[in-house]
Amino acid sequence: MSNIKSPQELRVFLEKNAKDKNYYLNRDVAFVDALLEGLIKNLNRYGYSSCPCRLSTGNYELDSDLICPCVYMESDVQKYGSCFCALYVSKDVYENKKVISSIPESRPRDKIFDVTYSQVNNDSQSNAKEWKCSVCGYKHLGDHPPEKCPKCGASKKFFK
Repeated sequence: MSNIKSPQELRVFLEKNAKDKNYYLNRDVAFVDALLEGLIKNLNRYGYSSCPCRLSTGNYELDSDLICPCVYMESDVQKYGSCFCALYVSKDVYENKKVISSIPESRPRDKIFDVTYSQVNNDSQSNAKEWKCSVCGYKHLGDHPPEKCPKCGASKKFFK
């Protein structure tokens, strides 16, 4: 995605991604344009397109689960008809058969706390263990690895 320079190029990339997963981009063009601007701003600021609806640190490893499309997108669309920022929507939402309601945050609290803690204290160290998926490299902070990798779906036995 680093070769994307404009919101229009990003829209093409994200529309293809949505189509590949049988999802849609939100029908509200002005809303999507605002999200695309935020994604491009974060791409220019950090070197990756972290979700503009969440707090990013500027540290790729800490933010890797928030890079659009984030690792929570698919499960949120399946459960609620929309991802957290409402960029990706289900067919029912796209066809106005379902209304988007408030989407709860799917990001684990320990990751949110670590991001907030690292920004407030300028220190990304925490007492939690760091677990790394040996399949895709996803990192999880916590006392135990997740049951399933939110990025690639590998079982917890692949976390070291």
